[in-house]
Amino acid sequence: MSSGLLRVAIISTPKSWGGGEQLAWTVGNGLTALGHSVVWVTRKDSVLHQRLSASGQDCLTVRGKYPSIPELVSIRNSLRERGIQTIYGNDSQAINWTGLIGAGLRGVSKIGVKHTIFPIKSSLKYNWFLDRVLCVSNAARQVCIDGGIRRELTRTVYGGLDLKTYDRNKERQQIADALGISPQTRLYVSVGSLLQCKGFDTLIDAAAILRVKAHPFVIAICGDGVLRERLQSQIDHHRLGDSVRLVGFQQDPYRWIAAADGLLHPSRSEGLSLVTIAAQLLKIPVVATNVGGLREVMYSPETKHPLGWVVPTDSPSQLAKAICEIHSNHQASSEYVLEAQAWAQRRFLASQMVEGVVRLIWDSSRQEPPSASTSRSMKSWTEVFTSAAPVVGR
Repeated sequence: MSSGLLRVAIISTPKSWGGGEQLAWTVGNGLTALGHSVVWVTRKDSVLHQRLSASGQDCLTVRGKYPSIPELVSIRNSLRERGIQTIYGNDSQAINWTGLIGAGLRGVSKIGVKHTIFPIKSSLKYNWFLDRVLCVSNAARQVCIDGGIRRELTRTVYGGLDLKTYDRNKERQQIADALGISPQTRLYVSVGSLLQCKGFDTLIDAAAILRVKAHPFVIAICGDGVLRERLQSQIDHHRLGDSVRLVGFQQDPYRWIAAADGLLHPSRSEGLSLVTIAAQLLKIPVVATNVGGLREVMYSPETKHPLGWVVPTDSPSQLAKAICEIHSNHQASSEYVLEAQAWAQRRFLASQMVEGVVRLIWDSSRQEPPSASTSRSMKSWTEVFTSAAPVVGR
């Protein structure tokens, strides 16, 4: 790698799209923008493959989550022909692929990514297959270490975003029209896949409390998932059909956040939370749970002060109280959003994440990086990362 330009294969195995795929997309686009070569390895039926095909990027595919030996051999041969120097496995299953493919490629470094704080089921594949484990937060890193992954393999590289500028009034009017409400109605937004770990059932119970205590409001939950019918039944049980809306998957959930009076994030498990970071960058008040990597997003690393309202998990009453305070405590709300934006800009930008990944790739290869700088101006980075509509919550 003496030329200073990298040749990287990024492997992603999920069929659907979530925060992990958003981060992989950002890493791939960022590496390409810096002049590095990127080839993707994905499932042919995945949302990621659809986006890669639409943008004309180099992509190798397999038929499903568990590729056949001939498919893996074919990918290995293709990566060898391309002179790939690093394989970047973006999820747990991708790490399996990385180990199997990389076993036949000499001199190729292997990086695996840990996006969540779910416990490590087996540390063997991490310790045997990988040269480094990239963790999107210190909480995710600690889970790796506690799960038996060798400490020296792990590195924290915070996930990051760069957002386009939104016209808040315009977005508010358009979303209010879509919901059939007045733009003056209090609007709260929550974003994520409809899974148990996201805590939307707690949010619905909190809405039942708010309906008695608060002015008219609407909570829009952006995302799809296996719990949709159950959550809708819960909404119907509480007769909250006018107040809580399951609006489904949104191509650009950040415009919903930009239009909101507050972001509500009642998660039970979180490796980092891109949507919370997005709200901070957009100066939108946040109510979030005190769990996992959210602690690193919701507290100032310098003062240890909260950067929004932090509540315990599974507490509808505390969640409802914090939502009320967004409007009743204007001074706190103003202070939170200003300090949160300042820290998010210092810790959670996409440009910082990509540059951290580049350093980690050089570290995994155990070679010295080139002395020439490959940094970009913030304007050009923003152009790179907002050229395609962001996708979260599917």
